[in-house]
Amino acid sequence: MKALDLVRIEAGLHDWAAIECGCSWGPNRYSAEHIPLELIRLLEGDPEELGTDWVENHARIQSNLMDPAVATASLALAALAGRPPVGVRQDLLYILGVLSAGEQEDIAGACLDVARQGVWLYYEELAAFETVGASAEAYELLAGMDEQAERLAAYHRVYRDRLPHDLR
Repeated sequence: MKALDLVRIEAGLHDWAAIECGCSWGPNRYSAEHIPLELIRLLEGDPEELGTDWVENHARIQSNLMDPAVATASLALAALAGRPPVGVRQDLLYILGVLSAGEQEDIAGACLDVARQGVWLYYEELAAFETVGASAEAYELLAGMDEQAERLAAYHRVYRDRLPHDLR
């Protein structure tokens, strides 16, 4: 699976052992090494069951971004670039969106910078319109990028009828 290969490569570019995971609040300190391992495990199994649990309470706790958020955004983008099944893409787009919009502006900004690297993947998701959910997540992600306002407006005019009612 192409997504799995890309995730393994991206995971190797980060020092996960040196990143404190969000699940380690309190006296026990845990590294974030389990985050890429969990994503790889999910992609090796049934990727349709990806969901967001591998991120929740690790890279993000409610709207609070934790230390692994930026590296986790990189993993999500790598997996998305591998063109996994559409349900998985929806989950990955959602993850990129929530990590790019967290309460800690510096971390959210760094996550948004990572997300910007996949801008054409999001436009392709809009154009393909395989599911309303994935297209909506791609649209919301692009809407958070000020520099995409003009291009997104042009895409919006063409693809408006395919978008969920609240995005028309």
